[in-house]
Amino acid sequence: MANEDFSEEQVREYMKQMLPGLDYWKKYDELSDNGEFEAFKTQLIQEVNALHIEGMPKLEKLNALVGKFVNLEYRLPSGVDVKFLKDQTTYLGNQLESEFGGGRCFGVLANMDFILISTYGEGGADPELVLYKKR
Repeated sequence: MANEDFSEEQVREYMKQMLPGLDYWKKYDELSDNGEFEAFKTQLIQEVNALHIEGMPKLEKLNALVGKFVNLEYRLPSGVDVKFLKDQTTYLGNQLESEFGGGRCFGVLANMDFILISTYGEGGADPELVLYKKR
């Protein structure tokens, strides 16, 4: 915002006066969930760790992940390839390096309805479904 008409100092002073009065800050308090989302994430982490998946390290945190970036296609025993996620939906998940090594990772994805755990190679290659569990 600083330019030939306004110095950086003038812009800073203007912003200090203007920001506290914007409605955005008032609305932020209205959007607060009183920690319920963090409690939900903690519960999900506990559920995943309680599964004791062999070779999967302990899950420590969950990140927001957009479906189209994590929606891998899994081959079912019938030979059909399927995707379980919606590309437009945001899920909670994480990637964990397998304790067995070999360049494989565990992918953990979840929401209020399910937990999905898979393994895959670099870039999501050769995905294998380990668990799909309704919550």
